[in-house]
Amino acid sequence: MSISLRIAGWVFVIAMVAGSVPGAASAFSQNAVAKKFAAKLEPLLNNVCLKAGNYGVEFFSLDHNRILFEKNSARLLTPASNMKLATTAMVLKELGTNYRFQTRLYSSGKLVDGVLKGDLYIKGFGDPKLVSEQMWLLANAASNLPLRRVEGDVVADDSFFDSESRIKSWNREFGSEPYNAPLGALSFNFNTVTVYAWPGARAGEKPKARIDPGTDYIQVTNGATTSRSRRKSKLAVDRVDRDGFDEITLSGVVPLDDTRSRYYLNITEPARYTAQVFKEYLSKSGIETTGKVRADRVPEGAELLLTHESETLSQIVRGLNKYSNNFMAEQVLKTAAAEKFGPPGTTAGGIQLMQNYMRGLGFLPGEYNFADGSGLSRKNRASTRQIVAILASMYKDWSVFPEYVSALAEMGGEGSLKERMADLKEAKTVRAKTGTLNGVSALSGYLQTKDGERLAFSILMNDLRCSNARAQKLQDRILREALLFRAGTK
Repeated sequence: MSISLRIAGWVFVIAMVAGSVPGAASAFSQNAVAKKFAAKLEPLLNNVCLKAGNYGVEFFSLDHNRILFEKNSARLLTPASNMKLATTAMVLKELGTNYRFQTRLYSSGKLVDGVLKGDLYIKGFGDPKLVSEQMWLLANAASNLPLRRVEGDVVADDSFFDSESRIKSWNREFGSEPYNAPLGALSFNFNTVTVYAWPGARAGEKPKARIDPGTDYIQVTNGATTSRSRRKSKLAVDRVDRDGFDEITLSGVVPLDDTRSRYYLNITEPARYTAQVFKEYLSKSGIETTGKVRADRVPEGAELLLTHESETLSQIVRGLNKYSNNFMAEQVLKTAAAEKFGPPGTTAGGIQLMQNYMRGLGFLPGEYNFADGSGLSRKNRASTRQIVAILASMYKDWSVFPEYVSALAEMGGEGSLKERMADLKEAKTVRAKTGTLNGVSALSGYLQTKDGERLAFSILMNDLRCSNARAQKLQDRILREALLFRAGTK
């Protein structure tokens, strides 16, 4: 037999063997693609930011159901706000995309000819987005009962949650920062206030200040001054708990030519704050109230006057993830617990639901640690493998996936990623969640490669040896390679 015939025969046999093993050729091709992808990413990980070596990366092909690239993907790391990916996944599945949070009004007396002879109760059910516009709708709905006069107190009931207004595992002194706002079943405007400050008309005068919302719950002490010079000019705005109300203090110096500044501060008593603002909104809607504001439970036998419903959960989750709202994450976690196990909703109950969800993905509680819903706690531990599993699970469930993915920030377009990679048109395919703590930077979500392959990815970086800004630029370089990757080209 000639050499050429023998070679032809072996080629035929090889082709037959490859064809007889399902996926053998495609598996070889996929392995080659993975090696090519790794060659793009591996050099980027040799970066000073990652000098401590405490990081994890995984890219997973949703089209081929296989890992395209991984590095330390089983390592447990602090995920920061990437925790919200797990929280919102569980809550959407547990409560449903069309779930609406309620705020109810009850009366302890009879409403006759627009006059309520008794107390008016406002009871919260965890609404994380009861904001000024929604409060106006609630007050106007009360006026249309019709209600013109309340001959009693305005009473706040926040018993749908437990009394723990902050997560103990945050393990820090709670200041007035807005991201540290207390939780409560009855809450308003994310339990924050906005302070606007600007210079006085001339040097030596106190600067001007305005509080939004304007409410008797807030009192202002202005000890600041206006100065002609910018030297050593600094305005300090803080919040002090005064037992029953909050005091906003202004101190320091404001330059005469300064522009208006804006400060966000949290409040200390959510239920009292909400009820006080509600009482004032009632007055603006033409409803007189004769009593005081206090906190108590709705008594048995009280009459339900009306129920106000929030936006749908799918709309609320958009604000939660796009802008990484810690308060909203903890509120929805406690609400899910209250709905599943009965009031009061607790963080522990929410964590139990998270564990149930993770168990369904094949992960047991000892293989990770969840301490809150927002990611503010440094006791949270998760791996990129686990985060990618959550992303892949949601991708497969189209009863929730459209709402889930649309709630993520758009690279170079919207949310916490608005300012990143705006120069690359392919970046518009990235939908992701950021995460930031001191020494921690994270980015996880979905993207589409240059030739259309859809990927879920997770990048967790701990013990950074650089600034968070530099870490984010490194993440962007990694994603750029993924976005421009073509499986079939050199």
